[in-house]
Amino acid sequence: MSDRASDPRPAAPPRAGAVSGPDRPVVLVAHGSPDPRSPATVRAIAAAAGAEAGFLEFNEPHPAEVLTGLADRGHDRAVALPLLLTDAYHARTDLPEVAKRAEEARPGLAVALAAPVGDLSLAAALVRGLPADVDGLVVCAAGTRVDEGRAHVAAVAAEAGRLLGVPAGPGFASGPGPAADETVRSLRTAGAERIAAVCYFIAPGLLCDKAIAAAREAGASHLGEPLGAAPELLALIARRAAEA
Repeated sequence: MSDRASDPRPAAPPRAGAVSGPDRPVVLVAHGSPDPRSPATVRAIAAAAGAEAGFLEFNEPHPAEVLTGLADRGHDRAVALPLLLTDAYHARTDLPEVAKRAEEARPGLAVALAAPVGDLSLAAALVRGLPADVDGLVVCAAGTRVDEGRAHVAAVAAEAGRLLGVPAGPGFASGPGPAADETVRSLRTAGAERIAAVCYFIAPGLLCDKAIAAAREAGASHLGEPLGAAPELLALIARRAAEA
């Protein structure tokens, strides 16, 4: 374990400015949730990023409606940016369908597709504010059947563990891979006593609650919060929008 006499937890980077320009406004495309905390958080992220928000399910407005609304206000270009952490079904299938629907509804509108916002740089946001005596870490995530998605979460967990100098692993709320409680028990078996469970989720919701509850019941002593409008996430939104 690395020397932790000085606090290794990264300071917050400066917040990114507005990502929407006059020529290419940005629409953040979220999955949506019946939990009201989730769309409220997404809208707060969009406001902080200088973008607009749309939801594929459960909440309104739909991203295609947001995009056509932009066209009606005179825009002929826009960016659809998935507010998703893994390149799974919604990013690969739903997002292109959203863009196609908007472009067909408003001929002359060109919608660029951005990449999801999952990135190793978010590990810094996950570990910021953790107690100095944490000696194990589980990074809770929703779960996916896409192998690359699970590998990404594992890589974020490894980076978060590296930043803290403690053993770390992923814990999934659904699908294949270790559940959060399984990872906590593995860390305890390896000798960790003060395990933190952090949330690799954009916003609160049922799956986040499920993963955190499982980690707590297995013995995690510190429970984190979803990313929300973390400076690292806002910086990624700006970068993904510029790259699209």
